[in-house]
Amino acid sequence: MSYGQNDREGTAIAIDLKSWIEKKRRVVLLDGAMGTLLAEKGWRSPSLPEEMLFSSPEAVRSIHEAYLEAGADIVETNSFGASTIKLSHRGLQGRAEEIGFLAARTAREALGDRALVAGSVGPLGRLVEPLGDVSFDEALAAFRPQIKGLLAGGADFILIETMLDLREAKAAVMALKEEDASAPFVVSFTFDRNGATMTGTTPEVAAAWAMAVGASALGANCGVGPDAYVDVVARMGRSCDLPLFVYANAGLPARGLTLDPESFAGACRSLVEAGASVVGGCCGTGPDHIAALAGLPLPRPLPGAPASTALASRSHVFACGRGEPLLIVGERINPSRKGPLKEAMIEGKWSVVRDEARLQTEAGASLLDVNTGIAGQNRQVLFRRAVEAVLTASPLPLSLDSDDLSLLDEAARSYGGVPLVNSVTCDDEPLARGLALARKTGSALVVLTLDGAGIPATVERRLALARKAVEAADAMGLPRRYLFIDPLTLTAGSDASGPAVTLESLRGLRELGARSILGISNVSFGLPDRGLLNRTFLAMALASGLDAVIANPLDRAFMETVAAGEALVGRDPALKRYIASAKARDVTGQVEAKVPERPSLGPAVVEGDREAALAAGEALLAAGLPPMALIADAVIPALEEVGRLYDCGDFFLPELLQSSQAAQALCDLAERRMAERGESLEKRGTVLLATVEGDLHDLGKKVVAMVLKSRGYRIVDVGVDVPADRILAAAREARADVVGLSALMTTTVEHMKDVIAQGREGGPEPFFIVGGAAVNAAFADTIGADGYAADAIEAARLVDRLMAARKGGE
Repeated sequence: MSYGQNDREGTAIAIDLKSWIEKKRRVVLLDGAMGTLLAEKGWRSPSLPEEMLFSSPEAVRSIHEAYLEAGADIVETNSFGASTIKLSHRGLQGRAEEIGFLAARTAREALGDRALVAGSVGPLGRLVEPLGDVSFDEALAAFRPQIKGLLAGGADFILIETMLDLREAKAAVMALKEEDASAPFVVSFTFDRNGATMTGTTPEVAAAWAMAVGASALGANCGVGPDAYVDVVARMGRSCDLPLFVYANAGLPARGLTLDPESFAGACRSLVEAGASVVGGCCGTGPDHIAALAGLPLPRPLPGAPASTALASRSHVFACGRGEPLLIVGERINPSRKGPLKEAMIEGKWSVVRDEARLQTEAGASLLDVNTGIAGQNRQVLFRRAVEAVLTASPLPLSLDSDDLSLLDEAARSYGGVPLVNSVTCDDEPLARGLALARKTGSALVVLTLDGAGIPATVERRLALARKAVEAADAMGLPRRYLFIDPLTLTAGSDASGPAVTLESLRGLRELGARSILGISNVSFGLPDRGLLNRTFLAMALASGLDAVIANPLDRAFMETVAAGEALVGRDPALKRYIASAKARDVTGQVEAKVPERPSLGPAVVEGDREAALAAGEALLAAGLPPMALIADAVIPALEEVGRLYDCGDFFLPELLQSSQAAQALCDLAERRMAERGESLEKRGTVLLATVEGDLHDLGKKVVAMVLKSRGYRIVDVGVDVPADRILAAAREARADVVGLSALMTTTVEHMKDVIAQGREGGPEPFFIVGGAAVNAAFADTIGADGYAADAIEAARLVDRLMAARKGGE
């Protein structure tokens, strides 16, 4: 039976995609765009491209055949928007599995065994919490019928593509794994010209996550042309051992920048030289573009598996292993520690948790451990909310810490990155469950050298348990680098030989290929001058090969010992970290801890700390500051700083949304205070927003709405797929000063022209501005728009300028 055919139960046959690509010994060709070709064959909005599978399957089949004849080795199914959320706009959510099946079967029938079928799974069009209003479980449920149908219909692998948010990509992967854990998959992200996704994920983070979660390959597609992806590909290639898919835009017709096939192929040569193994096309490409790729040079051999372990958050990655810096896991978010944290968690005062997260981040932690073990409390709710609080306060990866494996499984399953799961023992059942959890969720796992017999007294017994763990990981298919073995630290006060056993165990662990981790502070329990003992033991553990430590990063002396120890054991080759530590010591002196200070109003808005912003705002109003001054003198300048940080690439969509939410909370506060005095808050103007007819994408529009609302504008959002007459009627009813039009698809941008043309026909004219991936400033000029904005910050500035010009003219 050849690959790609179905067995009798209708389950797609799993292939080793990585080996299949390597055996080609040439660049593997992926197909090009689908929507434009479907439009040429009769597809029209407001129907979805996937509906052509019902109305004109022969047209879809002919496109697959055209790409096959052009030389494509892999052809994508016509199922990009077949999630239940996307299909719900046409009342088709109940047919998601059927559409996935038809899409895969149509492609399989067109290709036979001459090419692989990639089951296309695109984004939902709505952001997943905490960025948006879709829960992780809702996102997973939206992807699952689509994926089930693709597998049953004969897809050889699933291609999760055009992803902007790591957590949404995780939902799609978890949906696939829960449907068929053995099915191969590829995940492709859309990076902009700053070299990151809209939500701040870098190529290095994407690579770390893709390897951990078990992807067969990693990709970059859409958004930009081939030239902009050269550096992205090179960075991915330096960070993982996976084949790299790259299928960039040839330009967008609405922009007048479409590359012809020869120019596109010439630009793609640099992608192969940078490390791409699979090359195809996205928006603006067709069979001629794919045919022109036949002369690409031979791809580079794939690199070997990385030696280090990469732990990652949405935006940051930390390497751990021999020669790498010591991984410092901040231990302070733990209710067993002295202080107000336990009571704050019980009372739901999550600002205390956020403060701890910020302090440890600033102090130099690599990861933040989150533990909420409080007797008598709802453990699931407490843990979930603590994780959410930390994620809004710090960009660092998390260590998910609990003795409840079900709790850890839920948290790791939805975590957007590569977390550390802390921890399991070496008893058979918890070890097996922990390893399965790590493999499924793309996590690293802490394993304690402890079983039902207790903590072994000898080095030999601890290493025997460590070997049991790594052998079980091998059998499970989890690479050893994702195991963190804790040989356990015992107090010197109860057994003077205990520290020596731990240190000798560390030296033995170095040969197993796993990582080592310790909680240092146990060594000094019950003894005087604990800090001295902890620091000295740390230095000895570093010399014995320790990879990670669970400790208090606010202990300045401890962190100085880390810097000095790394320098002396060769883990800080240029001594940069040691020199920086020495300079900081000269300035700050010896500090054991910092006292958390709530940020003032402006910094609170910039940091996106809603609670702190409201507290500062309340205090200022109580002191006599007029409500309008609160907005004009504090909120607006803070938002300008947010815009500056966004422009320079220090902020991404998550930070932008958090800041806007904090600013909006202050605007609402000012409005309530004015209402109490019988006054009303004057809006800066009314902006109506709409996604044009035939287009269902509103992610960018919603972000623009939030940013503009936080700046004092009244927002009227009339939704997606809105015909011109409805947009204009709504604008007249709302007396809109500005009408903002959005479109993502090349086939729908012309509707912007219709709206503007009809809007100019007599009567008071609002300003018309446009945005979306399929347009640019030149296109805005050709259709008579008053301006173009590439993102929400530009949109806010554009609206400010237009409103200022109108008031100046009055």
